[in-house]
Amino acid sequence: MITGNEVAPTSTVLQARVALFQPSQRPKMLDDQVIKTKYGESTIKGRLGQRHADILEALLFCAEKKREISDGGIELLVDPAQVRKVLSDSRYSYEQIEKLLAELRAATITIRVEHLDFPIIGGLIDHVVPSQMTRHDPLSGGERNLWRVRLGIALVTLLENDLSLYYKPAPLARLKHGVSQAVARHVLTHKNTPAGGWQLDTLIKAVCGDNASSQEIRNGRRRLKDDAEKLLELGIHLDENNRVKRATTAR
Repeated sequence: MITGNEVAPTSTVLQARVALFQPSQRPKMLDDQVIKTKYGESTIKGRLGQRHADILEALLFCAEKKREISDGGIELLVDPAQVRKVLSDSRYSYEQIEKLLAELRAATITIRVEHLDFPIIGGLIDHVVPSQMTRHDPLSGGERNLWRVRLGIALVTLLENDLSLYYKPAPLARLKHGVSQAVARHVLTHKNTPAGGWQLDTLIKAVCGDNASSQEIRNGRRRLKDDAEKLLELGIHLDENNRVKRATTAR
């Protein structure tokens, strides 16, 4: 059974609010593209989508121990089997996880927000290597190595300076559509629902950009409605008037 959040939050507020991760499960490769939101702006060089957010949240949620490095870094001890359980009921292959981790490591981000004097520049993870610690593997009957995950300086800075979020990432990872995941992550950064709820189109523009085409907005509406039942499991209610509300406080 996965308990989670023993040593780290699942995420932080700015990751969703400045749109670090594209609202897609098949993100494009970006080359220093600037993304502006009302909360600040981010510059992304690399490929970061909602599946990358899934695995990053799974690593943080499943972390069992944390070690602070003398240079200011942080290393987590993580059981890869627990990460796979968070990501999928049918189990991600290690090849899929390896590809996501490599792209997550390669991406460089810059975040600029008013309350920080200097931009956050760096990566989200630095490395994932086998630990000397092992655990019994019921599938093979042998032992499996745990992982040592070194967090990138950008993520360390967010964990130290940004508001922390605590929720179970597994329901988010099971949403069908990337735009649903991005909207859910954005909504979960807010404790309270605005009077009357959020307009669905407003949330779609918040994650896709104010210049989202009418086709993108129509596609977003359809995909979010397709994920409505699973969104409700996260405490996010989409009503018949295209309004979105926090149904419960998700954790």
